[in-house]
Amino acid sequence: MLPLFFFSSALFPVPDLPGAVRLVVQLNPLSYGVDGLRGALTSGFVFGVATDFAVLGGLAAILLAIGAYLFSKIEV
Repeated sequence: MLPLFFFSSALFPVPDLPGAVRLVVQLNPLSYGVDGLRGALTSGFVFGVATDFAVLGGLAAILLAIGAYLFSKIEV
C-alpha cells in the first residue's frame, strides 16, 4: 500500500519528476484520482480531465467485470 500511495503524486508535483519516476507515476491509477481532485480544487490538471476520467472509468469497468465473474463462480 505504501508504494501505491508514494507514487501517486499526492506528495510531490509530477512535472518536477525525472523521466523514470514520471513513468512509474503514470502507471499508477491512484495518481489519476489525485490529479482529478487536485485539478478540481486548483484548476490545474497534469494529465487532463478526459484522461483522468478515462483511466478511472476503465479501471472501474475492469474491476466490476472481474468482481461479477468471481461472484458468479461462488454463487450456486
